[in-house]
Amino acid sequence: MALGTGVVGANQNGPVVAPSGTPGEILTVAGPLSINAAAPVIDTTLGDLFTAKAYDLMAYPSLRPELIFDQFATVKSVNSTHRGGSIRFSFVDDIAEQTTPLLENLDVDAVSLGGRGLSVGMREYGVVVGRTNLLVGTSMIPLDPILAERVGYNAGISMDALGRIALDATTITYDDATVGNVASIGNALADYLTATMLRDAVATMKAANVRPFAGGLYVAVISPTQAQHLMSDTNWRSQIVFDDGKAGNSVFTGSIGVFEGCRVIVNNHIGAQGKGYVLGAEALAKAFSSAPGFGPNPHVVPSPVVDGLRRFARVGWKHLVGYSLFRAEAVIHLATLGTLKP
Repeated sequence: MALGTGVVGANQNGPVVAPSGTPGEILTVAGPLSINAAAPVIDTTLGDLFTAKAYDLMAYPSLRPELIFDQFATVKSVNSTHRGGSIRFSFVDDIAEQTTPLLENLDVDAVSLGGRGLSVGMREYGVVVGRTNLLVGTSMIPLDPILAERVGYNAGISMDALGRIALDATTITYDDATVGNVASIGNALADYLTATMLRDAVATMKAANVRPFAGGLYVAVISPTQAQHLMSDTNWRSQIVFDDGKAGNSVFTGSIGVFEGCRVIVNNHIGAQGKGYVLGAEALAKAFSSAPGFGPNPHVVPSPVVDGLRRFARVGWKHLVGYSLFRAEAVIHLATLGTLKP
């Protein structure tokens, strides 16, 4: 290797490194001292001036669960008489089976029809976010689309949570003070989810004449941990019927197949890893206002800019809604361990 050249001076004050014949030059670099070798001596002045952090202009959201529960609110207040603070749903009982022959010389007495009601109250929900005009003028990326998307998703996940909270109820009280109790299968302190539990839930619902969803199937909404339990069951691989994606809207988001009379849906917005639900049709009711500007879904609301210099803008969502259990017989809670099965 050729010997180093140059006159020893201020720019050649580094240590001698073989096989050079003169001390090393001072090297102008971009990186800090901590990522450079001791020789040659380095200078970071220009690097600090002209080397800057680059940014990916994508604003990534948090990891999100899929929305699941609102679609099971199959009972909706679409035929209300007028506006009100709550919606009353009515039930009229069937007439008892008549198995005694009529007597020829006696008239038949009229029978009474029983009934009850369920009142579902409505409350307002919503949130708003704001930003300043200065932020818009100095930000490297457009912020308004990001704020609007986060607001919209928050509306959806909030409604999903309200539906799940309603399904978590263990009782439902009707207007005549009668109480419906939600059944529970499993022991949260000892059991893993099994095919037997789903079979028992389906049998319980059929015995109570609970109407299934389209296709004659009930729906099991379970956590990822419970799905692992079920996939460890010896009956899983021999009996599962996987969804082929051709059934259109009859296949719910997150469905992994049909098993033991249930369409099995895995979802992580379920509240706890040891909690699940088996649902029949009419398990969940949803009340909302039919007045102009209201409806079954939240509305995104851009706030008017009212400050003197029009610097402050806000956007949010609002909804007037209520969720409730509708038929206690159409919900069964699955209580299992919240840990993975070995």
